[in-house]
Amino acid sequence: MGHSWCLRFLSAVAWLPIYCLALLAEVASFSASCFSFLVDRPRSSTPRQTRYRSGLVSFFPSSSTAVAFHEVQPRSCIGLASSLSVFTALMAGFMRSRPGAKKRRGFSLLAKSQDTSIAKKSDVPENLDWNAVSSEWEIDCFSRPVMRDGKKMWELMLTDSNAVYRRVAQMKPTRVNSVVVQKLLTIFIEESKVKPRIIRFYRKVMKNMLIVALNAVKDTTPDYLTETKIVPSRNCHMLRLWLAYREREVYPKMTGYSPTPKKRSTSVQASMVKMAYESLPNTLKFNKYAVSAITLGALARVKPGQLPGQLCRIPPGFGDNSMVYGIIILSERAEFLCSVLKSAEVAAVRVDLDTSELLMDMGIDQTYKIDKIKPEEKEGYVQMERNKRQMAGLHFLAVHNNMTGGEPNLPIEADDIDAGEGCITGLWLLMDYAPQDGE
Repeated sequence: MGHSWCLRFLSAVAWLPIYCLALLAEVASFSASCFSFLVDRPRSSTPRQTRYRSGLVSFFPSSSTAVAFHEVQPRSCIGLASSLSVFTALMAGFMRSRPGAKKRRGFSLLAKSQDTSIAKKSDVPENLDWNAVSSEWEIDCFSRPVMRDGKKMWELMLTDSNAVYRRVAQMKPTRVNSVVVQKLLTIFIEESKVKPRIIRFYRKVMKNMLIVALNAVKDTTPDYLTETKIVPSRNCHMLRLWLAYREREVYPKMTGYSPTPKKRSTSVQASMVKMAYESLPNTLKFNKYAVSAITLGALARVKPGQLPGQLCRIPPGFGDNSMVYGIIILSERAEFLCSVLKSAEVAAVRVDLDTSELLMDMGIDQTYKIDKIKPEEKEGYVQMERNKRQMAGLHFLAVHNNMTGGEPNLPIEADDIDAGEGCITGLWLLMDYAPQDGE
């Protein structure tokens, strides 16, 4: 018995330098910020917002959207406790070592320690106004123009649709998978007092991984996410604004910044790629429609929820008299069409000038053909596309019953309605991201 104990002791002493070197290397790897969080702390005072005279729609100040976002430096999520847990695991391996034991025994414990120390909760700002946090969230997971150890840094970004609750996690490219994303999202959701009712994301290349991660989050936290909807959609307006801000103001100040080559700006003309689009589903088909335009001030006076549909955030820098182009659907089934479109996640109405087709984008990757444009009418649609680009992609889709609804007007105050005037049935204020997404 004494001889066996002596052999174990001598074996542990012999392997001790190797385990110490492994421990030092692991601690150094951890301190290189395997994961870091950016805790976006809102300013103590409410950001200034510009409003139309009706006070119905809020805008970012036209000077810059930077006032809506506030960034702080990242901090490491792996602390002394993590290093101590690794050291404890190693010492347990020392005491169990015996002559002839394989070296991988201690390193398997290191791997286990890494898996249980992926992230640490970040502190929630004390002055965060939870009443202003929306239950509609938007996420993005993709590489950023910052080089770390010869590879691009990856980020997981999350924001509510009001940009009040925002979180960022920086990841090594070798650790980007659905399991890691699931654990990070679980941390973000648990620290929020407002739980998401809808979670959207817009990158098609990340669709499968994000769906797997989000479904795993729902399965592991069933108490308050059973009714949460996962919606792949181009309609991540606030997230895109925030990402554009970070590309201008945050990433260029980071060590290792490597700007992405800018895409050549293309004019509104036919492309070299021909696509074949499916026709609209039978439930969405309509025979009559018209191209129209209305002032931005009139659209801004429509209250959210006043009509069936969806109103996106209006981009900054445009006045009340700016003209916004769009399509008005004229149909006796106006109410039914509105109910179908509400559940279809309408993203944009646009023109493919190569095929001369009017298209409707839905979800994250669906595009349907509305109609074939006649040659004599093509110039009008080209003008609509030019106007959309001048308005940062802003346009509208309206639905109107031309048989019983009177004239297709926007809803206004009752005492201002004249005899014979009518109102549209539904309104979608949309953003066309096809030019910047390369579609």
